[in-house]
Amino acid sequence: MLNRILIPALCTCALLLGCGKKERPLEDLSAPELRQLLDSLLQVENSERKLHRNIPVIVTATIKPGEGLFQVMQQAKLDNKNIIKIISALSDSVELTKLRVGEKFQVGLDPDNLQRVLTFRYSPNPALAHFLILGSNDSLVYKKMDKPTTLRHRLYKGVLENGSSLDATLRKVGINSRMVQVVNGVLMCKVSFSTNAHPGDQFEVLIEERVFQDSIWIEGQVVYASFRGKSAGFHEAFHYDDGDPKSTFNAHYTESGEALVFSGLRYPLDRLHISSAFGMRLHPVLGRREMHWGVDYSSPAGTPVFSVAEGIVIESGFDPASGNKVAVRHKDNTSSWYLHLSSRSVSKGQRVGSRQIVGRVGSTGRSTGPHLHFGFKQPNGAWMSPLSKRMIATPKLEGERFSRLKQQIATIRALLLKNRTPKKPA
Repeated sequence: MLNRILIPALCTCALLLGCGKKERPLEDLSAPELRQLLDSLLQVENSERKLHRNIPVIVTATIKPGEGLFQVMQQAKLDNKNIIKIISALSDSVELTKLRVGEKFQVGLDPDNLQRVLTFRYSPNPALAHFLILGSNDSLVYKKMDKPTTLRHRLYKGVLENGSSLDATLRKVGINSRMVQVVNGVLMCKVSFSTNAHPGDQFEVLIEERVFQDSIWIEGQVVYASFRGKSAGFHEAFHYDDGDPKSTFNAHYTESGEALVFSGLRYPLDRLHISSAFGMRLHPVLGRREMHWGVDYSSPAGTPVFSVAEGIVIESGFDPASGNKVAVRHKDNTSSWYLHLSSRSVSKGQRVGSRQIVGRVGSTGRSTGPHLHFGFKQPNGAWMSPLSKRMIATPKLEGERFSRLKQQIATIRALLLKNRTPKKPA
């Protein structure tokens, strides 16, 4: 049991749960108690570990270019069974495909058995930490700790200078580098900066920023961006929130509802939760490391699956590994593949339109649960990562979504007016 393992550590650290008190399951601990417990365990000095054999040995692993959590956990010398155990415990709560180079993970191992994981910690920023702690039945229990943050809106303005790019100018006015990439991507959909941007052209960017302790930047969202140029004309971009953080309709649009992304490809599902990315992995059924030639999206059985672009169905059938599968060849001779479907809605040779339903999510073939395996082939037949092709939910918002966009644009314009108005001295 976890509490029996931790009692020596708790006595040493003089925690609130201290010696002589009745042991309680991990699930019953309050947030302050859990924070004190975890912080104490993860900050124990080597000298303390020598005195108390049951205190975890802490191993730190760092994300390197081209790596995912699987490869990082191999740095900690964990076997495949433990790695899958950690990933499975995190997968419903942490978006593991958004890890960044340089991020660190701390694994607490049993000093008597270095393949026994007692604790796990991942903190993507100073205000948020994800924890796993060994609970009953040798299961890993997930806990999250959020520290208070402040949400604010900041308006950035600038003018292109002679010999300076938009990217450099955005950084010069103080916009965070991650937000610079977003602004560049949105505005380049309407402005050719290589031919139509000139010194003196103006831009305006409104960013919703979350900060910790009033100064540490945690995350942001580009709410609005505009560009006004002599040759380029005037263009505006508004962020649309579909009400679900995993909705594929969350994007930037013009006031008329046109999506501001380069590609005409659409997503195969309305809501995305990646359970397994493209690349090497431990196969959940076969139990061996092999290449995963697509992306798995976990989704309830029966969820509609859409064609990502118009084309002709080149496969619609069943095999023991893929289950029910559909493949569509597109105009550029690439093809999209949809596997493990519960049912198929199209036939081989049929022409399908963009966002037409081709089947429904299932768990047929070699599968451990309902999900969509989405693959993409290049014209030469080689598999490629679907995530390398930028995709959108729809080229233009319509119906209820367009109505919500108009309401959100009104709110954004009010925020712009508020932030453009000089503040009166106190």
